[in-house]
Amino acid sequence: MKLIVVAALSAISVLSACGSKPMAPVGMKAGAFVSYQCEGGKRLQARLADDGSTVRVRHDGGYELDRKGDGVFEGEGFKLLAAGDGALELMHHGKPMARNCKPV
Repeated sequence: MKLIVVAALSAISVLSACGSKPMAPVGMKAGAFVSYQCEGGKRLQARLADDGSTVRVRHDGGYELDRKGDGVFEGEGFKLLAAGDGALELMHHGKPMARNCKPV
């Protein structure tokens, strides 16, 4: 009986740890830049930190953005939003800089 309880608690611990890991935006990879093609012929690159806490964006310069929630990264006046369909949008002080960005 003790063995069953210990096994069940271990399984719950593993499952809760997996469930609490932040999800990466579609196409984004930890430790590697991924290129995105956006509306209007614009391009950007993004690299997720290994722990998922930040994303490095290259678009008319380079920016390190902090995770604010699943699919939302902000910093230095920039905001990167990830849509459920895999598209990204990059804004600066609320003004869109790159829209409908899809991994290539």
